[in-house]
Amino acid sequence: MSTGTTQTGYPIPPAAFDPVTWARNKILRANQLQELILQQFMAAYQDFWGVADPPNGSVHTVQQMQDIINAMPQATALDIMQDSRGFSAYIESAYPGVLPAKYRDSAFEVTITNNTIIVGSLKPAWAAPPEVT
Repeated sequence: MSTGTTQTGYPIPPAAFDPVTWARNKILRANQLQELILQQFMAAYQDFWGVADPPNGSVHTVQQMQDIINAMPQATALDIMQDSRGFSAYIESAYPGVLPAKYRDSAFEVTITNNTIIVGSLKPAWAAPPEVT
């Protein structure tokens, strides 16, 4: 009586090292990461400002966006805006030309005075297209 396991079928030889396959997989993963970073940043940006791409205005009025910013601690709101600018600069540096220019700054005109954020009008890049009659 045997206690070992018996292999059925033909033995499969180990796969040979193939540098091209390894290189292709690493490039595919790098491309997937780039796409994920870009998609996640753009989605978070659109969510924060209430905009969409293609542009169709914002779900927030200027006053609503100001109220949202005012409801945050100003240091937090400033940090979020600075982080967004910094991250968009990183994306542009790491992946030149893939981030549309309109994502590199706030969707609304913003003035910062004495650590107070004042929200102005929606920038033209995010405005709804004129209605065709």
